[in-house]
Amino acid sequence: MARWTGDPGIGAVLEAAAAWRVRCFASSTSILTDRSLWTPENLNEVRQRISDNPITGTNRDFLDKLREQLETASPACIQTAAEVMWFLNLFPAPVIMKAETKREAVTRIWEWSGETAPQSPYLDDASLRGVGHPGTAYLTHRPFEFEYLLRIVAAFKELETAEKARLLNEDAPWGFMSWLDQQEGSDRRLARNALLYFLFPDDIERNLSRDHRQQIYEALKGKLPADKRVRTRNPKLADYDRAIQDIRAVLAAERGTDELDFYQDDIKSQWFSPLREKSRKQFASRLNSFLTDRGLQLNQFGRDTSLDKLRNNNSIDPNTGYWSADSGLTAKPPRWLIHFDLTTDPVTAFVPDLHRARVIGYSNTKGGDSGAVAARILPVAKLADHRYEIIDTWEWLLLFCFPSGLKPGSAAQAFDDFDAATGTLTYMGEEVPYIFSALLSLNNSDETFSATVGGIPKTLTHREATDALVALIHVRTPGNTDG
Repeated sequence: MARWTGDPGIGAVLEAAAAWRVRCFASSTSILTDRSLWTPENLNEVRQRISDNPITGTNRDFLDKLREQLETASPACIQTAAEVMWFLNLFPAPVIMKAETKREAVTRIWEWSGETAPQSPYLDDASLRGVGHPGTAYLTHRPFEFEYLLRIVAAFKELETAEKARLLNEDAPWGFMSWLDQQEGSDRRLARNALLYFLFPDDIERNLSRDHRQQIYEALKGKLPADKRVRTRNPKLADYDRAIQDIRAVLAAERGTDELDFYQDDIKSQWFSPLREKSRKQFASRLNSFLTDRGLQLNQFGRDTSLDKLRNNNSIDPNTGYWSADSGLTAKPPRWLIHFDLTTDPVTAFVPDLHRARVIGYSNTKGGDSGAVAARILPVAKLADHRYEIIDTWEWLLLFCFPSGLKPGSAAQAFDDFDAATGTLTYMGEEVPYIFSALLSLNNSDETFSATVGGIPKTLTHREATDALVALIHVRTPGNTDG
């Protein structure tokens, strides 16, 4: 049930959207009055006045330009434009655009027709509350979103009555989505996603971002059987939409409830990666500044190898939880793969007993100035024998600092072995001493990962995973025993 967000206020917005679907989209009635406004003629007139009279290269805002473009339009045309603005403003949440601001924009356009704006319940604060963050581009590219919506609605209204009914009601929302994605601009306009959400709020997520769709899918696709995953190398938005609906069904089964949202904290933390990346880069920058003053540098293993690249190349085998045979990454891995066994209680962490699994990474050390290295730990959950799932929104850095620069190696020098039981680090075939080591978490400790293990839902917190890592990894420093 995608319409649930945990915010009861969303109900009034979706009621307004449902009224728009019946009155304006499926028919031609105004959302604010009983007039006939949403006709192909009115929609096309508004669009033509915008497209035939573009105003570019000025600092004027969108409404100021729109007023000039509609200056000689009929009252019905202007009022239709006001209601198009009403629909585009329906999505942004209060932190992005307040209900008062939305209402002012709609009434301002309406009054260009020479009439006072109507008093309508669909202009009240509850209806204009909004549902989510639309993204900056939705607002900065408003003229293009505006024109796209006009064109799509007009094209839909030109269809035969039976075809319109089929698209809205049979195989919903996929039949309509297939038609929509054949229309020009649907691959890049955010209004495409707003339109789908408001027409089908039980099936489509309140998400206007392609990037977020991709992140959700890539982070959680391990929950899907192979036949339900995206198979093409160049996925379309519809591919993500279908897969995310299937992921939702798995999450609902794991949690025992349909009331979940991909933006609630404990689910968002499983797929949203920017905060983690920011933490890693900030730490690396500070440490590198310290080392640079001493003629040394920090080497991060896999710094330039993105998770997207690993995903797209199917680099990790879900049957082994290790580098796939054709990835060629066992010798020079961009991440150190650690398994977390969710079939045990408590969860335990271990290094897989596979070829070169103790190689923690590789880096360019030919300059002889490597004062510290940081291995990037990528966790892999063991859910059953031959069933593994990557937790690719979690990461730790395993840091080693050396008394002086490492002896020169190659431009892609592997760190041959790290024995987690003794803390012995081997470099270029020799044990190398280190004067400091640390395990740094890049995530919040209360973030969670959920999966079904043996038919039973199980949740792992980042704090529990960190505790398991601490129990696994021992380090040694000069003069100290293993610890």
